[in-house]
Amino acid sequence: MKTVPKPSRTARRTRLGRALLPAVLLAGLGLLAPGGQAAQAAQTAQAAGPAPVPDLVCRLDAEVDFSPPLGLLVREAQVTGYIGYRDCRSPDGAAPELTDIVFHVQGTGRFGALPVPTFSVEGTGSGVWNTAEGGSLYFNGELKKGSPVPERTVTSGPLAGDGINGLQIPVPRFDKIDPNGVAGFDVVGQVCFWNGEKGRCTAY
Repeated sequence: MKTVPKPSRTARRTRLGRALLPAVLLAGLGLLAPGGQAAQAAQTAQAAGPAPVPDLVCRLDAEVDFSPPLGLLVREAQVTGYIGYRDCRSPDGAAPELTDIVFHVQGTGRFGALPVPTFSVEGTGSGVWNTAEGGSLYFNGELKKGSPVPERTVTSGPLAGDGINGLQIPVPRFDKIDPNGVAGFDVVGQVCFWNGEKGRCTAY
């Protein structure tokens, strides 16, 4: 009867080390169990700091008109109309008294045909808050469904210096005389006013 030699302690330690190495690596990467992933996510969030909170969240109700209508034959036109911020609330408590304002706007509208048709607007607006305080803003950007609202900054009045972002749904109004011309847009959506760093308006 042959005697099978026992593995040495060194060999056992080597095999044990090889078996434990993948587990150690997975644990270090937070991939061994959901608990590791959660802990890693919590550490990342803690390192990033708290997310910014907006001064105001408002329902967007706007109308812009092009004169003359924009299209293939007219690439630039005057913009008039209004940008309304309604049913506002203040998540960070900075301005709970501000609930509604309508900015009457004027500026320039542009049409670009390549690579895809695009409409953009740039201008300024002024209006009066529900508190009887005046305010003004600057806007610049494209009108596309589901896109971020054109860049906007409060230039005077309450929350002066705040940046505005959000999502918009613009619906074109075609010219009654020239079916290829766009006479303007009706726009709905949601916007947020931010003092400093902007966050995701859709989170509110």
